[in-house]
Amino acid sequence: MKLFTPLTAAFALVLLLPACAQEAAEEAASDMEMAESEEMAMEPDCFVRGDLEGRLSSLESASTSFGDVMVKVCYGAPLRRDPNNPEVTREIMGALVPYDAPWRMGANEATAIYLSAGASVGGVALDAGAYSIYATPTMGDWTVHINSVNERWGIPIGPDVTANDVGSFTVTPGMLDEAVDELRYTFSEADGGADLVMEWEQTSISIPIRSG
Repeated sequence: MKLFTPLTAAFALVLLLPACAQEAAEEAASDMEMAESEEMAMEPDCFVRGDLEGRLSSLESASTSFGDVMVKVCYGAPLRRDPNNPEVTREIMGALVPYDAPWRMGANEATAIYLSAGASVGGVALDAGAYSIYATPTMGDWTVHINSVNERWGIPIGPDVTANDVGSFTVTPGMLDEAVDELRYTFSEADGGADLVMEWEQTSISIPIRSG
């Protein structure tokens, strides 16, 4: 009868350790893939009305996450150059985008923001859900409005749209050193959340988005 001595037990343990480590690594990788897949699944599709083909302004989006909040913005991206005559550079702020009038902050559909959890946008407390934003630009500070209806065409912005506003805040535009041809939204990291940055022509605005 063979005895299972401490020496043979130790030898068996040495043989098992690499297998256990590999199994743990595979499980960790699987968990990470599952988490990434779930996070991607959380991102909603951008609302589109009609056909994207033939549009002069492309449909774009940007997203970020912090804490338990995932934020996604969907927007039409108009060009500074005239789409019908690319050699012509259009004046944007105060001209194509008039001052003291509501602007959809993009093109085509309303510019939309999706939140996976409650957060504040520009200091306005919002529940998880989908919203649209539009602005009233001026030569000074802008007013940005948050609206509870996101699935709509961006214009006109009349009483039937403003009736669904849930809050507003002001932002101070900044000046860019170089002009941006195609309107763009990006996210930058910030304490407690992120800033949503819009840039077009030589104008930029930053919208703070914070958890809670």
